[in-house]
Amino acid sequence: MHRFLFAITFLGALAAPAQQPTQPASPQGSNWQHVQALPIGANIAVKARASHASCKLKSVDADTLTCTHGKDLIFQRTEVLSIKIPHRGRSTLIGLAAGAGVGAIIGAAATHGDTCSQICILSSADVALATGIAGGAAGAVVGVTTDFSHSTVYKAP
Repeated sequence: MHRFLFAITFLGALAAPAQQPTQPASPQGSNWQHVQALPIGANIAVKARASHASCKLKSVDADTLTCTHGKDLIFQRTEVLSIKIPHRGRSTLIGLAAGAGVGAIIGAAATHGDTCSQICILSSADVALATGIAGGAAGAVVGVTTDFSHSTVYKAP
């Protein structure tokens, strides 16, 4: 039985690359072409030499980027340092999950092996749950404020 499972796993691993769809080649040359491929209306964060803005993409050509944030903002390509796509929701969920996991592990480890000679008010599961909730809340705050899972679309050479 073990050999059978190993054979299926091994053959599945060998066949996996053949099942993967081919990725289109990334644009050649400057990655400004990645910016030009963004859909109109995409939320972006533009960092330029003199300013920065979070806005919605309006248009991109070979030399300029125009986005809106109450009014149209026009950035010259030569002034743009980086363009990122924010993922605050994803960062919040990752932070929440990581914080909850770490909090629960810390809570469980802190109470592991404790035996009550009298009536216990909280079980180790209760402590793990409470520290997991606290850790999850802290992780969610870190995720939403730092947006650590953003995607960089363009970085000036």
